Amino acid sequence: MELQRSYDEISGAGAEILAVSTDNLQGAETAVRNFEAEFPILYTSRDPSIPEAYDRFNKFGDGLASAAVFIIGTDGVIRWQSLGSNYQHQVSGEEVLEALGAIR
Repeated sequence: MELQRSYDEISGAGAEILAVSTDNLQGAETAVRNFEAEFPILYTSRDPSIPEAYDRFNKFGDGLASAAVFIIGTDGVIRWQSLGSNYQHQVSGEEVLEALGAIR
């Protein structure tokens, strides 16, 4: 997972990574282990309200959350976003660190 490689630097910049997935919970433990994620991965397989709130649900007619990265300020305002054009969309840790630096 791309952001995992920069997790320490992102955390050091005062930010936290949370992943939200609409994938089925079956096999979730295996996925977390394979990603070696040090950050929380939240599964909402029965409740798409979080991705819907960010207009990221079912964008491709697949019934899933579309890949996206948001930087949300402590005031709840979206300060930066990268919206995926497909399910394979990934954002590098360097890009997130640049965005964090730009909004400070």
